[in-house]
Amino acid sequence: MNHDKNISHTQQQSLAIDIDAKRLCYMIYNPCGNETATVGQIAINADSQHEWCKELENAVYDNPFLLEGFNTCTIAVHARHFVLMPQEVATAGLAQRVLEESFSSVEGEVFTSPINGTDIAIACDVPQAVVPFLRRTFNSPTLLHHLSPLCHYCCSAYAEENGCMHVMIEKDVAHLVATRRGKLLLANTMQYRSLDDLAYFALNAWQSCQMNSMSDKILTSGDNELRQQLAQQLRQWIKYAMPQILPAAALKLDRDAINLPFNLIALALYENN
Repeated sequence: MNHDKNISHTQQQSLAIDIDAKRLCYMIYNPCGNETATVGQIAINADSQHEWCKELENAVYDNPFLLEGFNTCTIAVHARHFVLMPQEVATAGLAQRVLEESFSSVEGEVFTSPINGTDIAIACDVPQAVVPFLRRTFNSPTLLHHLSPLCHYCCSAYAEENGCMHVMIEKDVAHLVATRRGKLLLANTMQYRSLDDLAYFALNAWQSCQMNSMSDKILTSGDNELRQQLAQQLRQWIKYAMPQILPAAALKLDRDAINLPFNLIALALYENN
């Protein structure tokens, strides 16, 4: 599908892309602020890994505005298999071995994604052709695992919080990050069928991180209706369960930043913090 965007002054703007199995989301924005960002979503329809790689290429080439000369380009790729590792030992060889020992089937190319501001990296595997395609197609892209931007945001934004958990909710998947005083405790992605399922997963993670239900916080973002409902449900057990307030830094990305998807906000803030 061709989105036929006419983007001007691209050398002053930045491109943020979030890719998962079903879609490519993008945001074109001026990091200096006071402009309106261009946001969109391109469907990726595929039944196999090989078809998905081809459809990803088509999604990019059918929308050539994505290939303009942007000042920076940051791309988050969703990967089901991943592990957290200390950055100092996150070599390609060790990352490959750890993934193979952690999962029964590791396919494709292994790459490591640092979490800026921490000593942790995420090692993950993506389909074999994806990383070379992204590197040769886009202009010096920063490639990240999809959880790296949210982990970076949480470790930075909640650095003074004793304990804080963030749940970013999409239609049928949620991303969960827990921190204590800016230190990463947990990062995970989970599929869910109902809000009750998601509340159960969040509470289980809350207990495993030994959070305090009377003083620590759990914040929800993403789909507006679902984040409101989940926060309300979690308040039965956690005193400070509430929707995430829009970060002040997001206003530099768009004058109407309240309407921006939180995954793209976190991705842009990763590049610009």
